[in-house]
Amino acid sequence: MTDRQSIEQAIVAIQSQRQALEPTVIETSIEALQHRLTHMQTTKVTRSAMKGERRHVTVMFADISGFTAMSEKLDPEEVRGMINGCFELLGDVIDRYGGHIDKFIGDEIMALFGAPVAHENDPERALRAALDMMVALDEFNHHHADKIPKPLALHFGINSGLVIAGGIGTSQRQDYSVMGDTVNLAARLEDLSESGEILVGEATYRLTAPFFEFDALKPVKVKGKAQPVQVYRLLKAKAILGGQLRGIDGLSSPLVGRVEELSSLKAILQRFYEGQGRVVSVTGDVGLGKSRLIEELNRICAQEGHAQWVDGRALSFGEEASYLVARDVLRNMLGLDLDSSITARETTLRSTVKALLPDQFADVYPFLAHLLDVPLEDGLAQRIKYLEGEALHERIIQAVNTYITATSRQKPLVMVWEDLHWADPSSLHLLESLLPFTKDHSLLLFLIYRPPVPGSRITQFQKRLQAEVGDVSTIIELAPLTQAESGQLLDNLLGAETLPHNMKQVMISKAEGNPFYLEEVIRSLINSGAIARSVDNHHWQVMTGIDDISLPDTLQGVIMSRIDQLDPETKRLLQVAAVIGRNFSHQVLSQVVETLQVEN
Repeated sequence: MTDRQSIEQAIVAIQSQRQALEPTVIETSIEALQHRLTHMQTTKVTRSAMKGERRHVTVMFADISGFTAMSEKLDPEEVRGMINGCFELLGDVIDRYGGHIDKFIGDEIMALFGAPVAHENDPERALRAALDMMVALDEFNHHHADKIPKPLALHFGINSGLVIAGGIGTSQRQDYSVMGDTVNLAARLEDLSESGEILVGEATYRLTAPFFEFDALKPVKVKGKAQPVQVYRLLKAKAILGGQLRGIDGLSSPLVGRVEELSSLKAILQRFYEGQGRVVSVTGDVGLGKSRLIEELNRICAQEGHAQWVDGRALSFGEEASYLVARDVLRNMLGLDLDSSITARETTLRSTVKALLPDQFADVYPFLAHLLDVPLEDGLAQRIKYLEGEALHERIIQAVNTYITATSRQKPLVMVWEDLHWADPSSLHLLESLLPFTKDHSLLLFLIYRPPVPGSRITQFQKRLQAEVGDVSTIIELAPLTQAESGQLLDNLLGAETLPHNMKQVMISKAEGNPFYLEEVIRSLINSGAIARSVDNHHWQVMTGIDDISLPDTLQGVIMSRIDQLDPETKRLLQVAAVIGRNFSHQVLSQVVETLQVEN
């Protein structure tokens, strides 16, 4: 048994003891083991990748200004300590978002998102890390105000694209790093950025536009580029809300396929109106349309007007952040806008809870406020002052349960919990506490997640769900669209009857029944100029010949993140198979692998 398998078995064993151990003990133990797994994976991938590979990576250059002024006031030893402390703080942020610090260059940090380990949303992770690094540096400046004559400041250059990753150096010493035009442009953008600015390239902008607000700057001439490049200034992250995050601007389609699944959901909704609560799990691989299916049901529910609907989603980089998805659900439910002032949020929360639970206000409001980062006045703050750990956790759950059940008594309540495969332990524990209420309250829970991995949190949660409320539980599993359904979706999006038949078949074949993949293939063709709207804007026309379609950048991260989860031998085998082609015989693969082993 490998070390990795031993750790995975230990996680499963600990999770099986939930009835005997306190949740905080379980969560702390599992978090430590998960951290070890992540470290092992990163180390293994780094070693296996030293020979070099092509990867899609987001490169960040972050420069800190102000150390020179500090060195004039402090002695060298103090300056070194301050620099290291600052780098440690910023490095923790990069690590939290799954980034890899490539090197420190004077006052500069070069970090990689997507190498040596990929995630499906590395560009988004890089930009969120940059914003949080700004906040962390502000806190550092405040904490060390007596020693810093002038506040330290950051400015960034961030770019995404293809790089060569692997060992770089002499035959005696090589360090893992990346090289290529993507890296060079990120460095140039950092040079162009001013204090407090985060400048990003065109590719990063396209991959993250749904999640952030940007200013489009004038194209700039940079060294090494024949033509001016488009640059964007990152302003802030958009509020994380449920609903459509994918799709192509200006293109839309009614729901395609899913007739049987939608019929089942509509029947569940009708029984819910009659008083039957339920837990419905909708599972399926990435991009198969889980959210789109629930969005269609939301539209129907809104038209009928018999229930209130709230939703929230987990984030891939928030698996260790306490109550992350639960907070998103509750903020949306309570109408708390993160862009509004603290005073406005406090007023909204206070008035909402007092109107619903006037007699239980003092028992509910302080714990909801604590959970949702709303400050408490002295009198109410005393309610939580001496509570911590498990005691505080249980009071928070009681307060949430009281509020949600009271809300469901006013009007039937539908709650959608999206991307639960990324949910943090605290949110799952809170969600688990809600399950029994579906039996005797007007509460309908939709749980959206990808097929569970054995031993994962969601797998263990699913087992407990079936044991506790299996009699009021339904699982709907989505399969890929048929070729006919994929063709219908393509026609709906593009009016594709004007496209050549062979081109449509290439697009449908490449997508393999996955609506998200099909949308990204279309987006890739539009962005490359291969297809464009006609002069009258009524249909699309082919601008260049297309025999095959390369994998869109948006899908590179999805696929690479899965490849990086493989053990080194399996990953190497996959790389060899990919070179041979999409279809190959086992005999040919074996011969190629044997030849490579002899050569090495």
